[in-house]
Amino acid sequence: MTLAQAFSEHLVAGQQGQLVVKFVGDVHLCKILVEDGRAVHISHGRVSPEEILGTLASKTVEWVNFIAGYPVRKKLDFPLHENLIATVSGAAAPAAPAAPAAPTPAAEEAAPQPAAPAAEGPQVAADKVAAAVDGFVDRVGPLGTILAENAAGALGYVSGNPMPMSHYTNFIDALSQEVPEDERGDFIEQFKL
Repeated sequence: MTLAQAFSEHLVAGQQGQLVVKFVGDVHLCKILVEDGRAVHISHGRVSPEEILGTLASKTVEWVNFIAGYPVRKKLDFPLHENLIATVSGAAAPAAPAAPAAPTPAAEEAAPQPAAPAAEGPQVAADKVAAAVDGFVDRVGPLGTILAENAAGALGYVSGNPMPMSHYTNFIDALSQEVPEDERGDFIEQFKL
């Protein structure tokens, strides 16, 4: 199956889920989140979405799987769907940002943040927590999202907020128990503080 065939089959109105693509020679899976038939997020190992789009045309599909009903929890800030379709069809793609612009301090202050319980002591930044979850999901697969949410919820963590350092240590310990034994040490080393 080609990417064009996969997109025509799974990127249709009303479709929600995760399109998982294995490329020949790649160890990482390419994961495309689909909401109402439109691609809204893409990941492929640690490669940025812009880089993924730049290399898609040169990739050969080994296999494709669609997980219907997979919840969409991430969305990109640029027209991913149009870029994907243009890349696969060979047409000129709408301009994607070269790199996400760093928000100004004033913009960060103005952006609404979810409320979190007040915590004392050192905190781990929300992006570090999100990176740990992404690394976990990359190692254990799509079910990792649910496992990570359950572990975070047990600690009273609200997504998008800093996590108390003591909770973060417990969080990484809990996640590491689900990582395959041969990758566990690398996971702990990568995400410990």
